[in-house]
Amino acid sequence: MSLFRLLRLPNLLIVALVQSLVYFRLLLPAFAQQGISPRLNTLEFLFLVLATLCTTACGYIINDLYDYEMDLLNRKAKVIVNEKISARTCIWIYALLGYVGFLLSLYLALRIGQVYMLGLYLLSFVLLFLYTRILKKRPLLGNMLVALFCAGVAGLVWLAELPGWWALQNAVPQKAQTLQSIINWYCAFAFFSTLFREIVKDLEDKPGDAAAGCRTFPIAAGDAAAKYLAMAMAGLLLVLLGALYFYQVPGFSAPFYLGALIGVVAPLIYAIYLLQNAQTPNDYHRISTLAKVVMLAGVLLLLV
Repeated sequence: MSLFRLLRLPNLLIVALVQSLVYFRLLLPAFAQQGISPRLNTLEFLFLVLATLCTTACGYIINDLYDYEMDLLNRKAKVIVNEKISARTCIWIYALLGYVGFLLSLYLALRIGQVYMLGLYLLSFVLLFLYTRILKKRPLLGNMLVALFCAGVAGLVWLAELPGWWALQNAVPQKAQTLQSIINWYCAFAFFSTLFREIVKDLEDKPGDAAAGCRTFPIAAGDAAAKYLAMAMAGLLLVLLGALYFYQVPGFSAPFYLGALIGVVAPLIYAIYLLQNAQTPNDYHRISTLAKVVMLAGVLLLLV
């Protein structure tokens, strides 16, 4: 159980679900209709997912290792490193997952002839290390990097299947553009919803972050500015959904809008309402939980 908590198993399952929905729900059916062969077969796609999960899990572990003292102040009951699992064991797990992810990425890069896939894996490791050591302690830099990583989860599958998408673009441009609209929407949704939650989490963790010498946005600009920024991110999500509906963008059906209304719009409006009067870490934790609901709803909307 402690290992699952260290690796953030629910988060890893969501990452796998996002990539699976993009691959099996969006790309493969479109390719099959036009007789286009995907660049990845099922096994290779599984390797891509596993490499992504290894990178993600390594990010969680290295973050917990370096944030041990801050986490003792912010969420002592949830600390795993040195409390449930020794730091030495965590380092070994980190190294093992990193090595496995590297081998999987190397195999995929050589197998599908896209060497930049290996470069993306190595770049991810470098950025995650910089995030833990430097960026997360600076206003918004770490938040935006995390948001970009979340948006890139879906984008990575599209990038791996880019040759098939170009073939689809040449055969049926309208179909390719519809797929691109859906993927673009999800990447934008993942970015802004993650950034919203990241700012709320910084508000929640402000006491421990300040004690550790961090300069997160709430510490640097104040709670009021952080609240306004978080509400602006939530507002952008609402505007994004409104634009889809107003312009009737192809690929988005009535069930999608109904699901968005229930799973995204309603929780976001409630979160904005709560955020205006939030003061304590418990208040912000409640809003952060609502943000998780919104993010999960966005994933499930890929089904429709």
